[in-house]
Amino acid sequence: MSIVLRRRLLAPVLVTALTVGLVACGNSDSSTSSAPAELTGTGPATLWVRAADEPLDKALVAAWNEKNPNRKITMLTVPDAQYVQKFVQAVRGGDAPDLAAVDIANVKSLTSQGLLTDLTAQINALPYRGALAPAGVQVSTVAGKTYALPHQLDVSMLYYNRTLFQQAGLDPAKPPTSLNEVVAAARKITALGGGNYGFAFAGNCAGCNAYTLLPYIWASGGDIMNADGTKTTLDDPAVAAALDAHRTMWDEKLMPAGVKDDNGATWLAGFQSGKVGMVALGSFAVSVFKAQKGLDFGVTSIPGTSGTAAFLGGDVIGISKGAKNARTAWDFIDWSMSEDVQKTIVAKTGQLAVRSDAADNTYTQAEPRLLAANKLISEARVPVTAKYNSLFIDPTGPYLQFIRDWVFSGDPAQATEKGRSGFSSRLAS
Repeated sequence: MSIVLRRRLLAPVLVTALTVGLVACGNSDSSTSSAPAELTGTGPATLWVRAADEPLDKALVAAWNEKNPNRKITMLTVPDAQYVQKFVQAVRGGDAPDLAAVDIANVKSLTSQGLLTDLTAQINALPYRGALAPAGVQVSTVAGKTYALPHQLDVSMLYYNRTLFQQAGLDPAKPPTSLNEVVAAARKITALGGGNYGFAFAGNCAGCNAYTLLPYIWASGGDIMNADGTKTTLDDPAVAAALDAHRTMWDEKLMPAGVKDDNGATWLAGFQSGKVGMVALGSFAVSVFKAQKGLDFGVTSIPGTSGTAAFLGGDVIGISKGAKNARTAWDFIDWSMSEDVQKTIVAKTGQLAVRSDAADNTYTQAEPRLLAANKLISEARVPVTAKYNSLFIDPTGPYLQFIRDWVFSGDPAQATEKGRSGFSSRLAS
């Protein structure tokens, strides 16, 4: 999912923090790296990034350029909604950037069109290959060949208000571990009255619900699409379990009435006000909620009927097909994933490490909620489909309408019939 909100909210506070002390990190201007010789071109390189993720990329580029004056990276920020189209046009027109940091959910669209360079040999040679976020590597792999690697990560979690839990007679040290427990806790919190509600979600936001509702389905042992993303499985009992829980909480008025029309604009507001007991969000919200005076909150895995799950968001980074300075591009990727950079630049800003062996560091030790988020990366998933935007992000797409028909209209049969037709139509286009 794009999750544009996650870094736009943080951008004002990140830029200053990121640019402090960066020159101490980074390799020299030598050509020492793990890149095999077949990647050629060691001159200055270009990098395209999404607007939502600019702050950290800007800092990484500044640190690299400080230590590599003869192989500087020039960064171009592209509006999120225009990124894929512009990148496709650039590669096909022979004017591709050397590096592309792309939304993790869109990488299948690029690999399916042959727009990225095969990096399998380079990746397999990495000594930390096994520590990289699994879903980030898997979604970038086609027919055994890998074209991109995790770059900036975010993971979905369930946030809960510890104060409201205590007031409702719930143990703040024992957050819900199942969908039934989520509903039960929502009932107790709403029963407090005073404008308090047990649960909230952005009921009119397609991308928000890809990121935070799909994990309830995965955690119930099922999925909304088959393994290769070619057809929908809306009749999966796990889908019913997740949506029935949401419909129950809506019907029983355990959510604010405004969730029905929330397109993401007020997604954080209810919980931030201290009047909502639980909400699923990305790990980006840890920093946002920490800044809210008097808000005592915890985080936990998103539960289902038979386990827990998480959606891996953020960006992967790859080398464009036809890149003129592919060796410099690879050196930058390798350097950005080094343990030192992950711990001194990435973690320092509150971002998640892309490597499990860098997750437990000085900064996450000081913020256990981020450490919890980092640990979820090993189980986090990404939908595998080249039509992700059309299916899950488009506000007129079949996924959002399916959810709204089920939860707010209360008609699972109609929701499934219409949803199956909508998915099939877009998958065939």
